Amino acid sequence: MMNKKIRNFIIYAIFLLIVAGCTLTPWFGLEFLWKSENNKVVPFSGIYFDTPTNINNFKIRRSENNSSGKNLISYDIEFEYIGNDSSMRIIGKLGEQAFFGDTVVPRHSKATLKGEYDVINNLLFDDKLNYGDLYKKIENYKLTSISEIRVPLSESVKDYKFKISYEPKELIYSENNKLATLTVFLTNARVDNFTDSEYINQSEVQSFNESGMYVNVLELFDDAKINSINFWKNVNNVIFILSTILVVGLIWLGRTSNPYILMALMFANILTLYAFFEIGITTKGILYIFPILGIVTVILSRLMARDRLAFNKYDFSQSLGGAILLALLGIIVYVVPNTF
Repeated sequence: MMNKKIRNFIIYAIFLLIVAGCTLTPWFGLEFLWKSENNKVVPFSGIYFDTPTNINNFKIRRSENNSSGKNLISYDIEFEYIGNDSSMRIIGKLGEQAFFGDTVVPRHSKATLKGEYDVINNLLFDDKLNYGDLYKKIENYKLTSISEIRVPLSESVKDYKFKISYEPKELIYSENNKLATLTVFLTNARVDNFTDSEYINQSEVQSFNESGMYVNVLELFDDAKINSINFWKNVNNVIFILSTILVVGLIWLGRTSNPYILMALMFANILTLYAFFEIGITTKGILYIFPILGIVTVILSRLMARDRLAFNKYDFSQSLGGAILLALLGIIVYVVPNTF
């Protein structure tokens, strides 16, 4: 007859494999924590000049702009143009229409700009940004180098003054937790003055030169929300590790006669394992998978409490209660917090 401790270790290992194996279903995955529909692909902002040496007194002021009902970042641009006629490209996709003056007629011309934009992206997300590691959890986290507008430049106009506004890159966790906002302004001309307005959330501004481009980065972040998420993640991790150690300890010490203690600890395993490994769960995952896991947990915990492997008529009736209980706990832990 197999030693009871060894048998229970095998049962517990099977239980953990079943719980982990549920991540192979379409209702579990990292992409449900960092949803692509919330974390959209966003281009760089900025201006690329054909002849940057013709630009003088280049001034930029950046501010938040909610006048159109959108959360936009606006850049008020001023410069003098002296030299032969040329043009500039507006980097990125504008969030609202821009007016360049009565005598200036922009032309819609879509293009993907060539250059060291990947180098700038890597520098930003690997080194410069406070929350670069969080952005990198998103599938397509890099900023793109598209341009949709070309604007003619002429010495006859000389003084250019206009506003360009963009939708910033937002970092949204789960359903509606906006953790940070990012906008990156690029230009290949010398900037004489770059200023920022005051922002509601905590902000950090960085500027540097890379690959022939002036780069100015604005990060807005909600520290309170980020700290709260980190706190509850740490609590989750402690519960998962502690519940696992307790189950192993009870098996090792031969204290498995009470199936309800094992059941509670194994429920704690289920409720915390996915967050421990940063795996998101959909509502369908809670409603479809958790009842099955509840049934499995009740049956296995009752088997672990017995001296021999045998089922009785109460195992399956109690397992139905376990299915309902775990589904309710899953809704409380995973679904309810995302509705507020």
